[in-house]
Amino acid sequence: MAAFSPDVKAPAEARLSVTPGEDGDHPTFCRLCEAFCGMIATVEGGVVTKVTPDRANPHSRGHICVKGPAIADITYDPDRVLRPLKRIGAPGEFVQVGWDEALDDIGQRMKAILDADGPDAIAAYFGNPGAFSTDTFMGVQWFLARLGSRKFYTAGSQDSTSRHLASYVTYGVAFRNSIPDLPNNDFLIILGANPLVSHGGLLTAPRLRHDLDAIAARGRVVVIDPRRTETAERYEHVPIQPDSDTWLLAAMLSTIIEERLADEDFLRANVTGWETLFARLRGFPIDAAAARTGIAADDIRNLTRDFVRADRAALYSRVGICRGRFSTLANFFVDAINIAAGKFGRVGGSVFGVFPFGVGAELLQGYGILESRLGNVPVIGGMVPAGVLTSDILEPGKGRTRAMILVAGNPMLSAPGVDRYAEAFEALDLFISCDLYVTESNRHADYVLPAATFLEKPDMPVLGISHMPLPFLQYSAAAIEKRGEARDEMDIFSAIAARMGLGSISPVAEARPLDLLDQALRAGPMRHVLGEAEALSIEVLARHPHGIMLDVPLTYEGWRAHIETEDNQLRLWHPIIASEFDRWDQERATPAASGLRLFSQRKLKSLNSWMHNPEKLVRSQSPALLIHPKDASARNIASGDQVSVASKHASVEVRALVTDTVIPGSVCYPHGWGHNGGWLNANRQEGANINRLLGDGLEVMEPASGVTFIDGLPVEVTRCGPEIPGV
Repeated sequence: MAAFSPDVKAPAEARLSVTPGEDGDHPTFCRLCEAFCGMIATVEGGVVTKVTPDRANPHSRGHICVKGPAIADITYDPDRVLRPLKRIGAPGEFVQVGWDEALDDIGQRMKAILDADGPDAIAAYFGNPGAFSTDTFMGVQWFLARLGSRKFYTAGSQDSTSRHLASYVTYGVAFRNSIPDLPNNDFLIILGANPLVSHGGLLTAPRLRHDLDAIAARGRVVVIDPRRTETAERYEHVPIQPDSDTWLLAAMLSTIIEERLADEDFLRANVTGWETLFARLRGFPIDAAAARTGIAADDIRNLTRDFVRADRAALYSRVGICRGRFSTLANFFVDAINIAAGKFGRVGGSVFGVFPFGVGAELLQGYGILESRLGNVPVIGGMVPAGVLTSDILEPGKGRTRAMILVAGNPMLSAPGVDRYAEAFEALDLFISCDLYVTESNRHADYVLPAATFLEKPDMPVLGISHMPLPFLQYSAAAIEKRGEARDEMDIFSAIAARMGLGSISPVAEARPLDLLDQALRAGPMRHVLGEAEALSIEVLARHPHGIMLDVPLTYEGWRAHIETEDNQLRLWHPIIASEFDRWDQERATPAASGLRLFSQRKLKSLNSWMHNPEKLVRSQSPALLIHPKDASARNIASGDQVSVASKHASVEVRALVTDTVIPGSVCYPHGWGHNGGWLNANRQEGANINRLLGDGLEVMEPASGVTFIDGLPVEVTRCGPEIPGV
């Protein structure tokens, strides 16, 4: 990871350029994750020759991780899809065709499906590498809305929908999340997150290591995780058993209740349902929580007391608590602790970010139920859980998905139901994909349509703006023209809609996503943040190519303007929470299962499944199953041994690495490996598709949120082969 001092001087800008393809240095920003680090793409002869940190970017100030520059390798990867591909035989057998031929056929076939079976016969699955590109994210949703389809499957059910459901319960809005006020915080508890590697999830702070170092120097940073992660290694580490977060958080909240540590004045004035929540947790068995979590009861109590008594404290969590059996309760408890302890809406505490675009309709989506032949499926923020996708294709009956649109996702390596996807994809009447590569998933498609990389399209860091402790905006023009025949997804879907006779997919005339965001900026609450002379707009931002810091405060006392509950109060009780409590009560009455628990690992040089082709990233990667020495000794396992990891659904063989960085009773492995697509270098890498162990369907999903049970999965690990030479 390259990091630069914030006082480093900006580079000379004699060659600065914002015209796509023009020689010079093009300020841009990374769209691989939520950090949105500033970068400089140097163009020579119309080609990006290097990507380096933008030291003049006032937000990231020269920080960038190793993945950002790899976008140049991806842009010029010989395995990249640059022309429309049409399948002519077995999976993976394609020929190049013209855009008109592809779009005419797709439009005709999709219209026939729409006319015959209605809009819910057409579904989309959305994932990386398009998640943080505005055109991609909004374009596919606009297209589905124009069709009238409700089936927007996403990777969210593998990483975030339980968080969004908890936000809906507490704030009335699925996509409203509180963030720690990092610049003013003195005591931060991090649960289920590794921000030194992930760079923050639902927390847009590209210099997180510097932020955390400053907090640790002023006070404390406590990291609660089953593994001694890169973040835990640097600060205070509290090991915890996988999928026991609900127990820990309930014990912390119970301590607040029993010891009268709650800010009851704030609760009485601003919160509904807290008395019911407190009554439900009164007398909670902290000793039992200690046994489940592996954290001593006194340590739980002392950590809670220290947290409450700290003037400027916040509890922050992410993916690690979003994929357990009771992940909605766990995320709800995080909010409840911040609120009950008097940390919500306070300087240095847990607060809302700023909202320069105002409140749009897409932000108001909350919780719903998709009633189908498969049962009642929860829909969070408009997102349908991927756990039912294969059944939605394969199970006969009214509403069956017949046409699939795969946008920048690879569910065969990143979603549940791995062993059913090939059958499901082959059963479709129409399967199209917009992507950079032929992947394990879209090798089954009828058409693979070439998409653009973020170096080839303009954008703003829209999805991260409300999660920034230091508010920032940037408009980045495309650095180069699109390579080959690649197109923006918005243009692809518009062309298909036109051929179906549906007209424009835009909700406002022919406007594109950035056009509407520009209008929202001009009319938004920060329209005069740069002075009264002119409104904030893309035109203004373009004159500041490195981006601008927005000199506006976070949402402290003004938080009420950004919630959407019926009485404009925070909610600490809801029928969804009552139902989850009832389900948890039944679980708590069952003795803890013996054996090992599997959880996932985030790697700095990986991003799910799609960044394993660049040689610079994979040459030093070697996925392995982390297992504690105590557990390895009991199973006669040594580092380098080939081992079988088996769940009740399936088994895979992987390489073992014995290490005390994981807590006894757990094993850890990264997902996204086991390649067999059109990316030749990725195919040569070792590793297995760990998601084969998950199963699929309603039975492997949390009932409330639809999130797949991934972290804390019971497994058996056995030695099955000799040591691999050279390991």
